[in-house]
Amino acid sequence: MMDLPQRYGFIGLGVMGWGMANNLRAKIPASATFCVCEISDKRLGEWLAQAPGPVSVAASPKAVIEQSDVVITMLPAGQHVSSVFTDPNTGMLSADASHLKNKLFLECSTIDIVTSLRLAAEVKTLQHCDFIDAPVSGGVHGANTGTLSLMVGCDSSELFDRIKPILSFLGKSENIFHCGGVSAGLATKQINNYLSCITMLGTCEAMTLGLRSGLDPKTLAEVIKVSTGACYNCGDQNPVRGVSSLASASRDFEAGFTTEMAKGVLDMALSHGDAVGAKSVLGGVVSEFYERAARHPQCKGKDFRSIFKLFSEDDAKDLE
Repeated sequence: MMDLPQRYGFIGLGVMGWGMANNLRAKIPASATFCVCEISDKRLGEWLAQAPGPVSVAASPKAVIEQSDVVITMLPAGQHVSSVFTDPNTGMLSADASHLKNKLFLECSTIDIVTSLRLAAEVKTLQHCDFIDAPVSGGVHGANTGTLSLMVGCDSSELFDRIKPILSFLGKSENIFHCGGVSAGLATKQINNYLSCITMLGTCEAMTLGLRSGLDPKTLAEVIKVSTGACYNCGDQNPVRGVSSLASASRDFEAGFTTEMAKGVLDMALSHGDAVGAKSVLGGVVSEFYERAARHPQCKGKDFRSIFKLFSEDDAKDLE
């Protein structure tokens, strides 16, 4: 087994980044250094108070790359990732050339493919540096428990074999997939999220139908889980409170993958579909629904499974 790097950086301690950074610090060699960068002082302070090992704090992404061999970024959207890489004053790529050699950039955010490819091209001009898109799936629970699935886009199987031990600190080794070249990880992630948005909408309709039929929701979910309607959103993430202790419904849909984020990735997937000529029957209908949901006070800022409230409250009047 090849030696693991000894200097790690992590940028973005948000809903997902919090648990990912915890697992990385806890699982890398004790002798390895770990540097974090977070724009919110409050969030940074809270994370540092529970950090599972020695940590240093960088004032900027540029400072992170100056003291790291591997940098993981986990940020909300493409513009944030772009700024972290390319801001002329604070971005990682603004560092002196002496600090931009033999680096691994593991970009775990879910962003648009165009931005990712542009950043990958810039990194490719550097000396012995690699840009890898490695978006994740598994939600807050997966981030906190180190059981995420990772979808990897990188130039070669040799590079994938080199980075997989690092990614295994964040997710299950058997659920880390080499999806193809650069951007293939993002394409896979967007397709997964497109399907997730559809199955969540279908789950809401199915569970509402069950409740109105007088069925016990937990029994209904258990039946579906072992039948042809099985899906993650009807099982572990069932939106009916009390069905699953793992579901965001158990915490009133606080934290998690927000409705706005779900809409954003859904649109990325539809845009990608247009670019590659893939036809869609449901895309327009589902996008229009999530557009309304993302503005609704019951769903805005909440985990996207909060769309169930539109079906279950006020006699579903907001669906009319």
